[in-house]
Amino acid sequence: MTEYVKKNDFYFSFASEAEAATALQPFYYQPEEGDAYLVKHSKGHSIDIIGVIYEATGNMFTDDEGMEYPEISPVPGWHVNLRILGDYMRAEAEAIDTDFGVEPATPHRTWL
Repeated sequence: MTEYVKKNDFYFSFASEAEAATALQPFYYQPEEGDAYLVKHSKGHSIDIIGVIYEATGNMFTDDEGMEYPEISPVPGWHVNLRILGDYMRAEAEAIDTDFGVEPATPHRTWL
């Protein structure tokens, strides 16, 4: 029987992509040679880079052929979801929220 490991989800909205890269530094790997890179998946975590989210404003437009379509606008921020298993890097994940204060109250895209 497989042992269940608790999943801990974090939803972040940073001011910019650059700020996200700074905040997520604990999840970067620096090889001896070459550039550091974000480790998006491991046995202990997964990172979902969403980026800019767009939502309908409620206004409708009509194109040249008479078809209606909604006006959309960007939601402020650069959005990233993080899932950790058990306590893997939990302190680092919680520090991101503490240091940057970025966890949205109602995330647009969540983990299943």
